[in-house]
Amino acid sequence: MTTGNGKWDGLRDASFRGVPFFLVDTEGTGGRRAIPRAYPRRETAWTDDNGAVPGQQQINAKLPGKNFRDDLNALLDALNTPGPGELIHPWFGIQTVQVGKVTHRLSTEEDGIAYVTFEVFEAGERLFPSAADNTQQEVLTGIDAVKAAIDDGDWFGALDGLGEMADSFLADMENLVANLPTLPAALNQWMDRLNHFKEMAGTIIATPGRLVSELSSFIDGVVDLVTEPPEALAVYTTLRNQWVGERARQVATGALPEDITVKPGSVADGEIGFAIGLSPGYQPVSDSLQKNIDDFRQVVVLETLLGQANAVASMTFDTSDAALSAGDTLAAELHEQAVAAVENNQRALWRTLRDLRQAVITDARERAARLPETRQVTLTTTTSAALLAWREHGDTSRRDEIVQRNRLRHPSFILPTQPVEITD
Repeated sequence: MTTGNGKWDGLRDASFRGVPFFLVDTEGTGGRRAIPRAYPRRETAWTDDNGAVPGQQQINAKLPGKNFRDDLNALLDALNTPGPGELIHPWFGIQTVQVGKVTHRLSTEEDGIAYVTFEVFEAGERLFPSAADNTQQEVLTGIDAVKAAIDDGDWFGALDGLGEMADSFLADMENLVANLPTLPAALNQWMDRLNHFKEMAGTIIATPGRLVSELSSFIDGVVDLVTEPPEALAVYTTLRNQWVGERARQVATGALPEDITVKPGSVADGEIGFAIGLSPGYQPVSDSLQKNIDDFRQVVVLETLLGQANAVASMTFDTSDAALSAGDTLAAELHEQAVAAVENNQRALWRTLRDLRQAVITDARERAARLPETRQVTLTTTTSAALLAWREHGDTSRRDEIVQRNRLRHPSFILPTQPVEITD
């Protein structure tokens, strides 16, 4: 949305669900639910604090320009979309809000401008989950959207270094997968696919779109190789940590530590040892090679994050703390990649990563609300696990749960110096 009229220069840019508009002014409410307690024939009174008042804003917007009707329709569609959305406010930054009443005005006396007024409420967090929401399915849908954006991306402008990086990445995956407690049949099938890729490597690498698709398929297949999702989570985290740094550059240029030529010296023979910092096969970094290095690193990081999101969505958590920790960690990684996508002018990828991040956060919070919470108990005297179970839960049968969770070596003698986690 653009306008060249100078009289609109004082307006502030804002957007909702990615649809831009000009903000004229905003008026909000908030505060606390204060209830005064005053009674007849009493000289004193007090006030109860009954929690926060949900934040509310009324926003007045203008849509000037020759395309004001199209801009109005786009904004109304965004405002009428069910569920909370992301409001980018010129003064308050990024906010997650729920839209309330919306009004708009067009006038024959003012051509080329539309007025929109709408109220938004702080989205907040639900105290109790909604049975109608399938948050795990929303995460899977978000994963598919990011994959589609990756498939439509402009990757690898040339073939420089692609063969070396692909071979090294698959070797890293093979080493990690070989050490997993996996099912033999699934592992054999995955290895067959890997060998087939190596045989067809020349043809596949020559087609960047197919290379990205094949890498995505291999990374997704890790979930099918393990009996427990946390094991797949560890593989994805390890792969990402290996390739998020300078490994892609070292592989593509032949600058890995094992590529350095080292000749040990000998005092007896009078020979001086030396090490050559650059291998004989070192490749200088050209513009095309640098683009391939950056693209390959980004694809690997994105695909491992999608695999991690799939594993988190399929995991069964024991406590709310575990669910929130996994969700927050993944959301932070997705946010970093969304920022990188903005810097690389990959707007479609940025939008899908942003939506996936929100879906992951919502899923983690909704599932955490259904799970028991943990708290830490500090003992004052030596106590047995059975007595602790009776004191905290009123049920000695939960003794084994306390012993297993805290890995107590001597359940009958828990010392005051040892903190104990209790699940409510």
